[in-house]
Parts: sequence; structure tokens; C-alpha cells
Amino acid sequence: MNLPQLTSFIGESVKTENHNLFSSLIKRVGKVKETETAYIISLIFDLKAGKIDFCLDKPFSEDSVNEYYYFGNNSAASSQYYLVRETKSLNYLLSSIWNDLNLTLGKYNLQDGELATILKKMEACNLITLGSKKGLGKVNLKKLSILKAIKTVELDQKELKVDGRKYNYEAFIRLFLSDDNKKNRYVLIVPVVRTESGEEIILSTHPEYLELVKQANNLGEGSQDEKKAAKKVKKNVKRVCYLCGNKKEGISSSYSAKFSRTGINKIFTTTTINSSPYLHNYNFDNVYSMCSNCYQKLLNGEKVVSEQFKGKIAGENAFIIPEGLFNNFDYNFVYKLKQNVDLAFKRSSTEELLEYIEAAVFGDAVNFYTLNFIIYRTDGNSVTVLETIEDVPTLRFEKIIRILAANVSALKPHLKDISLGSIYSLVPVRTNKKGEQLDIGRVLSLYKAILAGEQVNSQALFNYAAEALDKGLRQLSKVKPDNYLNMGLMFYAGGKEDFFIKRIIMSYLVLFRAARQLNILGQKDCHKKGKEEKKLQKISTVSVKTNASIEEMEKFLDEQEFSNEARALFYLGVLINRVAIAQYSKEHKTKPILKKIQFQGMKDKEVYRLYQDVLEKLRQYNKFSLYTEALINRFHHYYGNLEADWPLSERENVFYIMSGYAYLVGNRAPDITAEEEKDLAESVDEPKPED
Repeated sequence: MNLPQLTSFIGESVKTENHNLFSSLIKRVGKVKETETAYIISLIFDLKAGKIDFCLDKPFSEDSVNEYYYFGNNSAASSQYYLVRETKSLNYLLSSIWNDLNLTLGKYNLQDGELATILKKMEACNLITLGSKKGLGKVNLKKLSILKAIKTVELDQKELKVDGRKYNYEAFIRLFLSDDNKKNRYVLIVPVVRTESGEEIILSTHPEYLELVKQANNLGEGSQDEKKAAKKVKKNVKRVCYLCGNKKEGISSSYSAKFSRTGINKIFTTTTINSSPYLHNYNFDNVYSMCSNCYQKLLNGEKVVSEQFKGKIAGENAFIIPEGLFNNFDYNFVYKLKQNVDLAFKRSSTEELLEYIEAAVFGDAVNFYTLNFIIYRTDGNSVTVLETIEDVPTLRFEKIIRILAANVSALKPHLKDISLGSIYSLVPVRTNKKGEQLDIGRVLSLYKAILAGEQVNSQALFNYAAEALDKGLRQLSKVKPDNYLNMGLMFYAGGKEDFFIKRIIMSYLVLFRAARQLNILGQKDCHKKGKEEKKLQKISTVSVKTNASIEEMEKFLDEQEFSNEARALFYLGVLINRVAIAQYSKEHKTKPILKKIQFQGMKDKEVYRLYQDVLEKLRQYNKFSLYTEALINRFHHYYGNLEADWPLSERENVFYIMSGYAYLVGNRAPDITAEEEKDLAESVDEPKPED
């Protein structure tokens, strides 16, 4: 992925119907509810009457932002001279915007034009005050027409005080319009000057204002930076644009200063020491400089990516950018691909997602695209890249979805679903007081391995699973979970802990199988059954239910390809669950037997000691039945000789024990009593996490 080239290509390829010189700067306005009606409001400066008024203009439409040139707020600490604002930014229109506009006109040699003259007339009419420095100047609120009915209006940072009573900006405008209908929403404010002759001038469409915006943002040929670049170099000296490769005059690295601080272009800014010749932190133009034409493509590409290719992965912001393999860039395919990725990372059902993909994409030549993921974090002033995942073929993306869906289907009814997005909920992520995810890197690394085909250490997955159980159950023991909330803990609070264990374990079983099928599982995989291991003969007791239950477990273990050691621990986990049921029925609601499991890891000796404790508890609760005897028989057979070396790691021991425990959650043990069944009835319905 060549990010500048790709962004430039998108900027050139994806253009709106009414694309013009200013399209790359036009911003979208926040949506209102379907039941509400959005309107445009005129802020009128009446030179003849000497007053300021708000008037209803017309209903807002998608084209309104283009018609009135809505550019949003000027970024960061720059001069606030953009004229059209959303209602939530009314404070700019009632404060320094007119002074900043006047100063910016002077900066670009437009101080003698008609627009500057209008500003001076507004000042002469005492409607505004202009200053000599940025941020000075203000609107004379005493000239507001509403002051006939009220006494004072004071401007605050986020509200207005009218006769001492606080109003938000929209409520303040309602006072002018005498409109109490809350379904009417005022979303955009357009300044208008009514001259002495009664002519109304929409300032944001004034040619000098548009020329100012053009010059300040280096739009079009003959921009300020292009002129500055031409002045800096000797006459007829040409440079090569690193994007288009053309050699010409006026090529400069200073264009990058105009990119959005939070946009994709800031990821490859050129004025860093690493991009200067010999790391001297100057002469950037000799290495990474661009022409005006490529700058405008990047600017438009930045806007398209920001509006249409942004998403969320693992709770972090992400640019999700499709790329054509053969320079063919069909926007329809790109749009569909982005939708598919969004659905995949929103914990949608894998089966539903596959149906959607087949209905929407198959039949198209969509396989000639790749997907690029840039996961980043921003504080509004800069962008920090957390992870990049490049060149993921759409065929591989679809293959991953299919493998997950097939493995989930094989595990039903033990697991309802797992999607690409819900993998995020399997690895505990701690957050600080600011809500920042502190160890999100390992989740993103796992996503990168799955999507890009990199190797995953199997022990890392065992560690994640054991840690998820440890951290999750600790949080669920509190009155209210206050961390690691990415695991959806709130849905398992209040006695649903067993279903949390089941979801974690069954999801990791799917993840292990998917990793094996994708050939990304590195190192040894004790999870897999060895070829030399022989299957135990079918069990034959006098209890049909016990026989059927054990055979069902053996079938499950065969499907999961558990080794003998893993099977032994699985049966131990089933026995632990049987003890837990007995304890729960005896009013030990916290199931004390679970406290004997060390989720940080258990050595083989500790496992065997746990087994002895389980036998003691079975005896204590009088639960030695034909069923538990059969489980003990299977445990001993698969566990083998105590003197032999134990091949599993401490975290693997925990995982396989809990796999047996999880297997029995929601299932009915053959020897369960009527009393136990009644006690468990209240927790048989598994909670369903929200998407």
C-alpha cells in the first residue's frame, strides 16, 4: 500500500456530482432524527435599520452545504474566518469571526475589495467591532432585534444568557422565531448583510470570500504556496513531484501544512526530519514535494476517506480503504466492500453476513480488490497510528468469514455465534480513567495475524483465554464491573458467570480451529490429537442416559481433536461443574469449587491435587453416581501414568479444565436431581450481548 498514491487516486476517482474547486473543503452537517425537520437560518446584519436578526431561510437539503459553502470550523488555533457555521458553533459568528475575516482579507491582499468595505460598514453601523489581532473584535449584542422584549444578552462559551437565564444556541434562536415546535431543528446558520438599499448579500457566496478561501487553502492554479515555492527557487528551476512524477516549477513540500490535523494525509506529512536529505531537517523540497494538482487530489481524497472509509475496529478509529489490483477503481465495488467490512466488525452474525455478501457482491468482479486497514487514535490535533494491515485480498477476507461461520455451526448449540468483530471481546483490554485502551495492541496484532496471514503463537491464545477468564470473573464478582468492559461483562453480571465462561471457552475453540485452517497457528499445538493415540472403547453402563452423555462428549472431543491429556482435563472440568451444581443447590451461590482453579496457570501436580479435592467434594455432597464414576473412569484413562512427563503448559491445563466445565453449562447432567434442576432453572437462558 502506497498511502499517498492511494489517497491521491481516490481523490481523483471518487468525485461527487457537483464537484468543484471547493468540494474538498465542504463538510457535512450532523443528521437530525427522521421525525425532525432541519432548517437553515439567516443571521441578518441590517445596515439600514442598524440591528441584527435571525430569520428562517428554508428547509435544509443535502445540497445546502454546497450552495452556501459550509467548510466547518477553521482547524485548531488558526483564524476563524469561515462564515457558515452549524448552530452549535454560533459563538464564532457572535464573536471574533468578523475581525478574523477582516485580518485574513488583508493577509491575502484583499483588504481593498467590496467584502472588506462591507465589514467596515458593519463596524460603522456599530453592529460589529474590529480589532488589530486575531481573536479580538466582537458582535454588538445590544443590536439584537430581540432586545425590545428583553433587557440583556451575554455570550458564553457554550450558551447565551438572556436576562440571566441560560439558553443553548438553538433555544436562543427559537426566541427570535417564536417557535416552540421541537421537531423543527436549526442546523445551519448563513450570515447575510442587508444594505442600505435593501439588497441582501449572502457573504459566504461573495466572490472575494471564495477567492480568500481558495488562496488560503492553496486551491487551484496560482495558489499562494505555489507562488512562494516559485519565489524560493531560482528561475526555471524545476523539481519532480513525488506523487505524479512530473517535473515542473512551483513544486513544494509546504502544501502538507494545509492538510487536516486528524485526516489520513497527516500520516505521511513530509516536513519531518526523517524525510529531509541526510536527516538535516531542511530542504524537504528536494525529497518529498508535490505539485498543486496532486495536492488537490490528496485534499479531495482526504475528504472522501474521512466521510466514507472511516470505521471502528476493536473500539479504535480506523481507515478502511479498498484498493484495486489492476488500477481499475469501480466506486460501486468499493462501497460494497466497505459495507461488508463494517458488518464483519460490528459483531454481525457470520451467517447473515455471508448471505449479504453473496447477495450483494457475487457476480461482480470484486475479487480484484484488496483491503487496507489503518487503525489510529487522535486527540484532535494529531494522529497516532496504532496498527496497519495492508493488502488483504477480498477473497481471503471472505474465506475468514466462511471459516468462522462453519466452525460456529459445528459448535452449536454450545456457541450461538462469533464474528470477526467479536474477537475483540475475547482478549481483556484494560482502560484508564480517560477511557483509553491501554493494551489494545495485542488485539490489533491478533487481527493483523488473521487478516494478513501472519503466524499466531498458540501459547499466546491459551494465555489470552486464561487471562480473559481470570479478569472477567474477578470483575463479575464485583457489585458492578468497572474495567475490561470490551468483554461484554455487563450481560453476565448477577449470576450468569457460567455463561461467560462458556462463551469465552467455546469462542477460543472456534478461534483455534480457524487459525489451524488458515495455517497461521505457530509452534506446537497440543490441542490437536496425536496419530498414535487410540480412542477408548464405547462406554457400556446400565444407564442409557450416562452412556449417551459420555458418547456425546467423546464425539465433541473427536471433533475438536483433543489430545489424551486435554481429554483428561476436559473430564475433570465436567466433574468440577457437577460439584458446582451441587454447591449451588446447597445455597453456595458463588460455587466455591471455582476458587480452587488458578486461572494464572496450574502445574500438573496442582491439577492432580485439584482432582483429589473434587473427589472429596463429590463425597461431601453425596454425588458419586454412575455418571460421575464414568467421568472419573475417562479421566484416569486419558490422564495416563503419573510418572510420565506432562506435555501441557500451565495455561493449557486451565483452558482444557474449563472447556469441560463450559461444556456442561446449559446442558443437563444425567444424574441431576429435581431439586438441582429447579435451582438452576433461573440461569438456563444465556444472556445475549448487544451488537
